[in-house]
Amino acid sequence: MKHSVAIVDDRPFFEKAIRYGLEHGVLGREQINKIEADAPKGIVQIADHFGTAYLRTDLETAAVRMANLISLYLEDCSNGDLQAAACSLRDNTLLSHSRGGSEMLKRLHAMPSETSLHPRKVDPLEQKFFVNERSFAFPMSVANYRERVRQCQENQMRIDFAHWLARQMNTKQEEYENFSAEELIRSAMLVLFANAKLLEMPSKTQFIKLVESLRKKSFKPKQVAVEAFLRDAPDLFKVLTRQSMQKFIDDSLPRLLLAEKSADELLNAEMQGAFFIREMPEDDVVAYDKLVAREWVRITKGEADDPAVLATIFLNIATGHPPKASALLKEAKSMIESFRKTGFDSNAVMSFIDEHAPFEQREDLKAMWSQDLRPDAEIHLADNDPQMPDVYMDRALKYFRKNCVATWKGSSR
Repeated sequence: MKHSVAIVDDRPFFEKAIRYGLEHGVLGREQINKIEADAPKGIVQIADHFGTAYLRTDLETAAVRMANLISLYLEDCSNGDLQAAACSLRDNTLLSHSRGGSEMLKRLHAMPSETSLHPRKVDPLEQKFFVNERSFAFPMSVANYRERVRQCQENQMRIDFAHWLARQMNTKQEEYENFSAEELIRSAMLVLFANAKLLEMPSKTQFIKLVESLRKKSFKPKQVAVEAFLRDAPDLFKVLTRQSMQKFIDDSLPRLLLAEKSADELLNAEMQGAFFIREMPEDDVVAYDKLVAREWVRITKGEADDPAVLATIFLNIATGHPPKASALLKEAKSMIESFRKTGFDSNAVMSFIDEHAPFEQREDLKAMWSQDLRPDAEIHLADNDPQMPDVYMDRALKYFRKNCVATWKGSSR
């Protein structure tokens, strides 16, 4: 039986290149002397940069760093060809090879490791830490380095593509710099696929309208709209747009079309963070509420940001009365009487919020009722102090007028 034995040569590429140069006559005694003279200078410089040249351990570490940096640079620039690497050592200084490896790591550090769109600026301390780590504790192989560079270049391509889409859709950088390229690209694909009349990144209201248009039985995508958009686009961005559109159709569209999820719920829960949504003025917020919670807007009369309106509605519901944004004197007294007989029905309030309020506001509204309004009202609407009876509800009605929308004037009796 024959056995084959694989020989693994794990020597640094720098050492392999020197051995090869000596064995094949590329490097002679003169070149070796020069390398031996340059090495201590480089080691001291590296030791000083990352620590001190006065400690033996730092010098020993620096020697390892230098070999790793030279190996990385040599193998990359020679593409693993030992003949070319030996010639490079013959024709160039040792320090230039070490600096070459260091510059490679610095360039890699400056490249985007993900696709966030915030303005990038190299932090010298972070850069130093990266080179420190990758030249000693976790040195990079050429294969690993090139793969990392490929990934970073792909990230940069996505970032450039997202910036281009934003410009085509009249969106300023300060509007999207806290988002990722993928979120921006996804929103652009939604606009293009939905045949939006305006080529602009969606606000919350526009997002809801776009999703609702996709859900209509009469909706049909128009490829001609995408092609018109790409008429003057750079060739690379044409390819990326078509690829991104297919990914949108495969991954995002089925989730947007789920009938059991409202567009409001998709935006604020199911697919939260999946799309870039433009911040719009206050009037857009009102339009959004009207779009996703018509009954809520009707009941609150468009005053859902007024705590007194919410308090009046919630107290009505909690005492078994129809939800109203204001109360007559007799209605306030009826609420107080109901509370004093049976207490508050908190489940009814929670159900009302879940059924009618905009999705993104529900948790805050529930917290307002359970943590603020309910415990406060239970104290002030009660009549359980024998020393100070509230037979005519004077104290309770005073609290009601202060915290709710009361429509009566003068005496509360």
